[in-house]
Amino acid sequence: MYNWSLQDAIVAFVQSQQPHFQAQHELYLSVLYSVVDMQSHLLTLLGFPPVQ
Repeated sequence: MYNWSLQDAIVAFVQSQQPHFQAQHELYLSVLYSVVDMQSHLLTLLGFPPVQ
């Protein structure tokens, strides 16, 4: 009914990634802020007023 070996493999993979969670979180936020900043500059170039 359940594929325990697949479930164990998924759990092992997630646990192996735990030391990198903080770095991945910081990378995600930096990319998110960069995209938002780029969109803000684009909208300003198109004539929309900047948001302060």
